[in-house]
Amino acid sequence: MRVKATLSFGLGLWMASGLAAAEGIRAEGAWARAMPPTADAGGGFVTLYNDTDAPVRLINAHNDRVDHMEIHTMTMEDGVMKMRRLPDGIEIPAQGKVELKPGGEHLMFIKPNPVLTVGETLKVELEFSTGERQAVSFEVKERPPMAAH
Repeated sequence: MRVKATLSFGLGLWMASGLAAAEGIRAEGAWARAMPPTADAGGGFVTLYNDTDAPVRLINAHNDRVDHMEIHTMTMEDGVMKMRRLPDGIEIPAQGKVELKPGGEHLMFIKPNPVLTVGETLKVELEFSTGERQAVSFEVKERPPMAAH
């Protein structure tokens, strides 16, 4: 009986912590770019699937090692690629998906300490408009080489 009570209590704490998976939201292929030692921001990428019948927004992300996180998009304006913050987050359509990827919508890890290095895993808590949170592991990978000009 004592084991059952302990397990029930532990499960309740885990669920109350907000780290239980957001109901109906799946995260796949999460990765982050490794950063040069002097960089103060890095990018995170993931595909989010919404298996529910209502749209859900990704509104924030959290990690204790990162000063703060923002949701950004890249757009071409007058022949120049510009990055801007999306203060209202990103909508994941009902029964749909959104891809956070290089050159498009993505997470920005602002002032991680220490910087992100190849081979490590960064645990990020994604926060949704439903109030639910989901822990996702981002694998840090090598930055691709710069394109020739």
